[in-house]
Amino acid sequence: MFAILGDIEFTVAGGISGMEHNASADWAEHARIQGKPLLEWMGDGLDECNLTIELHPMLGDPEERLRALRQAKSQHQPLAFVMGSGEYLGAYVIRHISNTLRRATATGQTKAATVQLNLAEYTGTFTRKVAHPGLLDATLSGTSAANSGSPGWITRVTPSPSTTQKVIAHAKTAANMLKAGQSLYHTVKDGNAAMILGQVPQLLGITARVIEPLQGLATVAGVLDHGSDLSRLGEQVLGSVMGARASLNPVDLDNILDRFSASQEALDQALSTMDAANTRLAGLAAQVLTRRA
Repeated sequence: MFAILGDIEFTVAGGISGMEHNASADWAEHARIQGKPLLEWMGDGLDECNLTIELHPMLGDPEERLRALRQAKSQHQPLAFVMGSGEYLGAYVIRHISNTLRRATATGQTKAATVQLNLAEYTGTFTRKVAHPGLLDATLSGTSAANSGSPGWITRVTPSPSTTQKVIAHAKTAANMLKAGQSLYHTVKDGNAAMILGQVPQLLGITARVIEPLQGLATVAGVLDHGSDLSRLGEQVLGSVMGARASLNPVDLDNILDRFSASQEALDQALSTMDAANTRLAGLAAQVLTRRA
């Protein structure tokens, strides 16, 4: 299995031929007298995934498979998007479907087509749905794929992430947030004292968001076999983040430059410590990919 979106499974043998992932950040541009504009990070944009799917009768009825995607889009519901490795990418909605007809019968039935599926990240409240395992998708009944015992898409239980997968997810989230925080600090550091003081709420906000995944990393890694080092890592990085926050509270116009410098140093240390665990985390990811964790 390459990936699963809700109850829709994508496999290489079932026609999935490409995936493009896009991530963005929103920046506000502020004009400055006698100088280039200053960019201010406002927040991250929505992640997007573009899937390329080839439709052919040997892979299942093209029209039925396309109808299943359109039906999922028309329900306007967020769907859990999980890679075959077990990595949970989050909740996504189908925002756009395009279908390029490659070959058709004399009566207009699709023989071969290419579908472009655009998925957008959903950031609202979402509860992952559990389906009944092993049931063939009704839309594939009677197709060559179903008859051969290898349907392109089936409904199944989205497996609960293992302890190893949870550790990887917490670490990945924390690292991404730390990098976003470091980017904001580097943008702000060239401003004057008044400008930096005005950015303190945003700096405190971005460091606050990394606390929960670091706490999760320390807690979950503590119950992982041979995970004590990662548990200590989470606690150590969390300590640096809390130090970065403490340096900015309280602050005033007289001490903001020194306090900001100390806060930035603590955050840089947090990210450096987290990056040092990349090899260790890559080893855990390899265990997940090979179904050993």
